[in-house]
Amino acid sequence: MSKVNTDFYKKDIKPIAIFSIVLLTLPFWFEYIGGYKGLDTKIVIWIIFAIGFDLLLGYMGFLSFGHAAFFGTSAYATGLMLLHFSDNIIPAMLVGIASAIAMAFIIGFLTLKRTGIYFSILTLAFGEMLHSMVLSTLQNWTGGDNGLTGLQSPMLMGMKMDGELMYYFTVIIAIVAYYVARRIIRSPFGLMLVAIKSNQVRLEYTGVNVARYKLMGFVISAVYAGLAGSLMVVYEPYVASEFLSWHLSGHVVIMTVLGGVGTLVGPMVGVGFMLYFENVLSVYMGEQWMLVLGLIFMLTVIFLPGGFMQLFGKMKSIFTGGK
Repeated sequence: MSKVNTDFYKKDIKPIAIFSIVLLTLPFWFEYIGGYKGLDTKIVIWIIFAIGFDLLLGYMGFLSFGHAAFFGTSAYATGLMLLHFSDNIIPAMLVGIASAIAMAFIIGFLTLKRTGIYFSILTLAFGEMLHSMVLSTLQNWTGGDNGLTGLQSPMLMGMKMDGELMYYFTVIIAIVAYYVARRIIRSPFGLMLVAIKSNQVRLEYTGVNVARYKLMGFVISAVYAGLAGSLMVVYEPYVASEFLSWHLSGHVVIMTVLGGVGTLVGPMVGVGFMLYFENVLSVYMGEQWMLVLGLIFMLTVIFLPGGFMQLFGKMKSIFTGGK
């Protein structure tokens, strides 16, 4: 086998195959570790969200505290389509994702002029503005505090989207999303994103249109968030106002940091841990589960800045003798 083929196998085919096997078999073994039907679908949806967020934070180096803006915008657009136009999920999802893209261009154009904490605060502000609008100005359309209810049962080619059909539909999208993300980070465009994270001022001096690359990276990340938001409505035909809240944005930040920023795989691990902890392990901890979760997050940030992926790397070194 040539070196090119070997590298392609190790860097693309092998990880994608492992990812696919884990997700495709998840319903068969998830219940044996305390999981339940439905939670597995939510995990896959959040994995899509986290992959896109890691492209922005881990590879471009921009921390957004308002990524719920794209998740929620897509969710509301998808919900309105299902409520007023058709139960077909294809046009509903396309409109949802298109809405997230439009919102990303607007917010990205206005916020990417700043970096660091200023960018983070600006994204948080825009996210909270949208959240406030759905509770007040747009409540006749969004349902306000009650959320968007009364949606038609989502259908695909005459089949109701629920149970196993919904799960495997989501898994197929997640596998494609992961593959695309891997191709992006290994492409010239992905190298530009990494260069922006390293030193965007120096990159500008070389004549590169950094603003364009930042905006496109931001929009691509928003597409993943919008896709996740749309799938969440298809999975559970209801749109909650919390889909636009800063709590949801904070969730994806914590998941990504816990798993390992800039790895793509790490955020997936973080998603699985967080949702499993919140929905399964918390039952045994009572009201103290958030305290325990906060302690785990604090210890991870202090002693494992690379997240769970750093821990896995250390364990691998121990068992393989550093090879």
